[in-house]
Amino acid sequence: MLVDDKPRILAAVKNAWGNRVTTVFPRQGQYAHDAKTLASFAQPDVTVDRIGDLLAYDLGTLVGGPRISTQRYAEEKR
Repeated sequence: MLVDDKPRILAAVKNAWGNRVTTVFPRQGQYAHDAKTLASFAQPDVTVDRIGDLLAYDLGTLVGGPRISTQRYAEEKR
């Protein structure tokens, strides 16, 4: 699993490692809401609002699950 707030790094690692890595993008930092930058790269596997939101996930969900956003994960947990 790779957690980074830089879409460029997440996309490069995903391209190199494919399904062997789960990419996680915390929407914080300078790229959090930069639509142009976000549209330039492949979507990460998991997107969270804050890095602390990862505490709500179990490892199996993060590593083996499909692409998911924090909001959808919260809805599924209900």
